[in-house]
Amino acid sequence: MGAGAFTREVTEFGRVRIFSGDVDAATCESLLSCTRLAWDIETNGLEPKRNLIGTCQLYSPGLGPILVVGVADERPPHLSRVLADADVLKIFHHAPFDLSFMAHQWGVSPKNIGCTKIAAKLLRPSAPAMHHSLQYLMKNHFGITLEKGVRFTDWVSNDLTSEQVHYAVGDVAKLLDLYDLLLSRLQSNELLDLYDQCRNFLPTHVTLRLHGCPDPFHY
Repeated sequence: MGAGAFTREVTEFGRVRIFSGDVDAATCESLLSCTRLAWDIETNGLEPKRNLIGTCQLYSPGLGPILVVGVADERPPHLSRVLADADVLKIFHHAPFDLSFMAHQWGVSPKNIGCTKIAAKLLRPSAPAMHHSLQYLMKNHFGITLEKGVRFTDWVSNDLTSEQVHYAVGDVAKLLDLYDLLLSRLQSNELLDLYDQCRNFLPTHVTLRLHGCPDPFHY
């Protein structure tokens, strides 16, 4: 990706700003001024203690372009600060996966986290697992098809392809809209308090997962 940052056009999602290593100080302050952010990561595997974060993608409507940050094996101090900030709501899909990587590799305790997958599961606990996937939820609610063809490509590369960038930003471009929709349905079904209890437990769940005991309540 090279040093610094540059802007790239991605047809469906508009402008994307690409950083190497971390966001700059000014962008960090912009992130901290957001009420909430959509956040996602790409990794080169599924094990937080063995594999690496390749990129972070972040988006908030007031932020401007979607951000794609190549981090690889570095600890980004600015992104770490945002993750630990209690005033900014960070929304993920399947937050335990993303947070496990960041908590382990960055040494950060995440605060104020939302998760659209947890919300979807609370609304339809007996639905097939695929119905809780981001791909299904985006197609079902917004008619958006998220292509997964480059999911298992080289995300720690210094030169992401246009296909990789398009894939990465697709997972955050409408995530806040999905969150609003699911939150409204949770409220209608009197499940908002249960959802808040679940999301408040997320940092502890991540610690348990990294400890090797993700569910100590399981018989």
